[in-house]
Amino acid sequence: MIRFILGIILAIFLILVVGSIVLEQFPGVVPLWEELKTHIITLYDMSIIKYGTITTFLIIIAIFIVLGSSKRI
Repeated sequence: MIRFILGIILAIFLILVVGSIVLEQFPGVVPLWEELKTHIITLYDMSIIKYGTITTFLIIIAIFIVLGSSKRI
């Protein structure tokens, strides 16, 4: 269990580091990133209003489980 949690924390850290390097190297991607964040925040807010907080978090966790358990790479 601890190994699993440490793996998740390491994956999040790796995504953050790679993302910041990509945004530094390619400044033209920043407006696209901002637009993507706006859409994600809008979807999150709509989900909170329609389904509630707990259900929204369960949906997010389910999406991560489905994407993480995919055999295709």
